[in-house]
Amino acid sequence: MTANQPDLFPFPPGPLGEPPERHAELRDACPVTRVRMPSGDHAWFVSGYDEVQAALGDRRLSRAALREPGAPRVISGPDFSDNPFNLLNQEGPDHTRLRRLLTPAFTPRRAEALRTGVQRIADELIDEITSGPQPADLHHTYAAILPIHVICEMVGAPREDRTRLQEWTERLVSVTAFTPQERLRAREESAAYVATLVARRREEPGDDLLSTLIAARDDQDRLSEQELVWLGINLLVAGHDTTVGAITRGAFALLRHHDEFTRLAADPALVPAAVDELLRYAPPSDIGFIRVATEDLTIGSVEIARGEGVIPAMHAVGRDRRYTPDPDRLDLGRSDIRHLVFGFGSHYCPGAGVARMELEVAFGTLAARLPKLRLAVPAEDVEWIGGLLTLRPRSMPVEW
Repeated sequence: MTANQPDLFPFPPGPLGEPPERHAELRDACPVTRVRMPSGDHAWFVSGYDEVQAALGDRRLSRAALREPGAPRVISGPDFSDNPFNLLNQEGPDHTRLRRLLTPAFTPRRAEALRTGVQRIADELIDEITSGPQPADLHHTYAAILPIHVICEMVGAPREDRTRLQEWTERLVSVTAFTPQERLRAREESAAYVATLVARRREEPGDDLLSTLIAARDDQDRLSEQELVWLGINLLVAGHDTTVGAITRGAFALLRHHDEFTRLAADPALVPAAVDELLRYAPPSDIGFIRVATEDLTIGSVEIARGEGVIPAMHAVGRDRRYTPDPDRLDLGRSDIRHLVFGFGSHYCPGAGVARMELEVAFGTLAARLPKLRLAVPAEDVEWIGGLLTLRPRSMPVEW
C-alpha cells in the first residue's frame, strides 16, 4: 500500500471464517491507515485497540455528520446512514433521549428475567434438530433462528414474520451484497411493517418493548412517530443480526477447535468467560461504522482533517498483540480478555447485557445438549458469505 494506492475496504474474510488477514498486518504496522471504500471515497481505517477506543470515545467523530453535503460514503446510493431517525445516526441530546427510553429494557436485571424464556427457545430448537436427520445445518436451524425469535418476543413482533425480518435485515446492513434500490426498498418495507405493528399495539398493548415505546410517545410525548418506528426497526435489526453472527462464528470456532468445545461441555462454569473469548477471537463482524471528523484531530500519530471519514473497526481489536498474548489461539480459560465488540463511548450497545445472556444460553445449550457435536464436513468446505455487516456461512453441516 502507498499513499496513492490505499487498501480497498472492506477486506475479504480470512480462510476458515477468520477475520481478514489484513487486519493483523495493519494493527502491527499501521493501525490508522487510508482505505478506499466501494463508493470511491477515502477514509481512515482504525484497527489497533488503543486507537479504536480513542476514536469511539471522541465526540468530534460524528455519525450525524454523514448526512452533510459532500460527506464521505461507504457505498453509493441510499443506505441506513442517511436516516436521521435511526438511533445509530444520531448524536447529542436526541441520541441521549432515545437511549434513555431503551435503557430499562436492557438492564442486567431485565436480562436475567429474560434468561428462562431464551433457554426455552434454545431447547425447543435443539429438540427440533435432534428429532431430524443428520447432518443438520447449525446456522439455519439454530444460530440464525434463536436471536430473531428472542427479539420478536421482546419487541412484540409475530415469530412467523422472522423470514421477512431476516431478508430486510440483510439488505439494510449490506455493504456490497445488494443494490442501492434493494436497500431502499428494504428500508421502506420494514418501516411500513413496523408502522403496522405500532398500530396493532396501540389497539392491543402488551408486555413488550414496542408497547412501552408507544406509551412514551402517546402519553409522554418523548419521541416522534418517525422516531418510534425507527426505534422499532433498530431493535428488530440490531437486536438480532450481530447476535446471529456471534453465535454462528463462535460455534464454528468451537467446532474447529474441538478440544475447546469438549472443555466447555465438561465445565459449564466456563460459559461466561467463553462468551468473551469467542467475541474476541471470532467477532460477528469485520466491518466498522464510519464517522466523520467535525474538527481536525489526531488518532495515534495520524492527523485527521475536518470532514474526513474514520472507520473504527471495533471488531478488529481483539487480536491486538499489545494486550493479548498469542492472540490467534482460542483459549476459553483466558483470564484477561480485551475486546470492543459492543463498542465504547456514547454509542456503546445498549443491549450488550441481553446479548451476553443470549450468547451464554446459545453456547451453553449446545455444549450441554450436544456434547459430541462436530462439523460434518472439513472446515475448509464451509463457504462464507461476504458483503454483509456480519459474516455468515451458506451452511454449517454438523453431526452429533
